[in-house]
Amino acid sequence: MMKLISHAALVAVLAAGVTVTAVATPAVAQKKKDKDAGAPQLNLSEAIRKPVSEAQAAIAAKDNTTAMAKIAEAEAIAKTDDDRYVVNALKLPIVAQGQDQNALLPVLDALISNPKTPQTDLPRYNYFRGAIPFQNKKYADALPYLTKARDLGYQDQNLALQVAQSMIETGNVQGGVAEIDKAIKAEEAAGRKAPQDWYNYAIAKLFASGQKAETAAWLQRSVKAYPTAENWRKVILVYRDGREAKGGQPLDRNQRLDLFRLMRATKALADQSDYLEYANLAYQAGLPYETKAVLDEGKATGKIPATNATATQLLRDSQAAIKSDAPLATIEKQASTSGKAAMGAGDVNLALGNYAKAAEFYRLALSKGGVDTSEANLRLGQALTQAGDKAGARTAFQGVTTAPRSEIAGFWTNWMDMSPTATATGA
Repeated sequence: MMKLISHAALVAVLAAGVTVTAVATPAVAQKKKDKDAGAPQLNLSEAIRKPVSEAQAAIAAKDNTTAMAKIAEAEAIAKTDDDRYVVNALKLPIVAQGQDQNALLPVLDALISNPKTPQTDLPRYNYFRGAIPFQNKKYADALPYLTKARDLGYQDQNLALQVAQSMIETGNVQGGVAEIDKAIKAEEAAGRKAPQDWYNYAIAKLFASGQKAETAAWLQRSVKAYPTAENWRKVILVYRDGREAKGGQPLDRNQRLDLFRLMRATKALADQSDYLEYANLAYQAGLPYETKAVLDEGKATGKIPATNATATQLLRDSQAAIKSDAPLATIEKQASTSGKAAMGAGDVNLALGNYAKAAEFYRLALSKGGVDTSEANLRLGQALTQAGDKAGARTAFQGVTTAPRSEIAGFWTNWMDMSPTATATGA
């Protein structure tokens, strides 16, 4: 999810601002402080002055070999915090130029813990002290330093996500996902769109930890941010599979059918397996009109080959069932007898693409009772969405109060909100 730190960036950031001013007496220290308020004022031990001065001259001459030899000489006789600070401050940019980033860790540790290190340098020192183990997937080691860098105000486009990932990989999934949420909102506040990978990572970790409701909410956020047909398909399938994972309660036939209707509405049916599973579910639900419409659409788009034997047989069966079914007028006339009969009339009209009429029968079913209120409102919302009545659909979806149908209603609401027209797919 994160980009690795380039070697050039590492050298540039760690070398920036390293200035050492060595002084001998309080009077001289005050004069230097007035002259250069940005540099730390150091009172070095007498013995260390010569190797430090020689190391600085070698650094200026770009002679790192000599510089490191003089720094080692100074380090061996360092006695005070001032001495140890100057040794590590001179060593840091040279070590950063090497290829072994881990060699920086003891240098950064020494600088972070030294009271003489300027407070303005601590944010970047903490950041790189955490970023290096982060790149090596040592998240427990990385997390306290990355968090400290953030708290000290360090600015890096990856920092928030590095903190989040470190939290998640050390077991704090909710805390890490909350950090991703903050990062996404910060991007939005800055007028930018957060990368899709950020959503995908949060979804994957919530899914793996069995947090079904949270996974569903993030899937809805993902598809709202990236409403492509491909993402709709992925989001719907991940949601469906997540409901069945880790001993969860699988979606029933009607709930799966409502998801396939959403896939069809969002044009997310990708191949013949999608179309055939959808058509078979509709057939099992006693909706041969919908089976035929789905198969006809799959063949027309070329996603179901004309030679597909399963599709041919299912189409033949659906046509036979349509002939043997009661006429539509009879089904609609019976709707007044009970809520269940009204639901049946609504389902047939929904399957036929008669969305406004389907909505009438779903409302009738709700008024008569004896039906699952959440299911009836979900179907009513679908019908009104396809009919273009967004206000009515929103009210219906709000009436879906029990999971998983309430989650499915959330997906339908997202599609309705994103679609300019939310027009019918047609049967």
